[in-house]
Amino acid sequence: MHQEMLNMAFLQLFEQNHIRKVFDLEKEIGRKTYEIWLLGDSNPRNWVNDLSSPFDARHPIRHNIITPVFDSIQEILYQENRLRLNTNEIFIRNAIENPDLKPKPNIKNWSGEVVSEIRSYKNDIQKYKPKMIFTFGSFSFEFARRCINNTTPEKFGFWNTRKLGEQFHTRIANFNVNQVNIIPLLHRSISGGRFLQSHKLFCNDEKANYFKVAGDALAEIMLKHRESFKIWCK
Repeated sequence: MHQEMLNMAFLQLFEQNHIRKVFDLEKEIGRKTYEIWLLGDSNPRNWVNDLSSPFDARHPIRHNIITPVFDSIQEILYQENRLRLNTNEIFIRNAIENPDLKPKPNIKNWSGEVVSEIRSYKNDIQKYKPKMIFTFGSFSFEFARRCINNTTPEKFGFWNTRKLGEQFHTRIANFNVNQVNIIPLLHRSISGGRFLQSHKLFCNDEKANYFKVAGDALAEIMLKHRESFKIWCK
């Protein structure tokens, strides 16, 4: 009995520490009134005690999945119109903080905790009306989709690399500067062992460079609507 009590106490202590670590990162950074938002997946379990914010610039994943896209954007913006995107103001958060709450890829009905986060994010979208929300990976894309009215929920596993690419190109073609535009981008798949296949599937082109394709397309949108955007370095 004594050993069982010790085991129970240890388990409770472990769970308390685990939960604490999951939430050590700031939930969000940036400015909600800024017109570009980034939405990630969930907090990185192994680094919650060492990192301070979502997409912390010290973590290599940020530079594997985001930096090359923004490099392409900045290059086009400057070459074409001597503009530069103010990336310091971008509003950034993960869909959920606790990775244990992330639903399985084949589950359509999500838990109450995740639904609560969707409700909160949806309220922010309706209040601040960002022009662009960049999502990274299938889960954050489906999470953002569910924040928009009249959207039919999907299992997030439905959104493979090819389908995310199709959604990207469709949403770029149908971009409306007067509404919220959810733009799907890739997460870890573009930096893993099958990265070449990810370039190919997302872009539907054997030799395409996903980072350049995505960055150039987004830069073109920003330039086209540069008078409507308030996203520039001064």
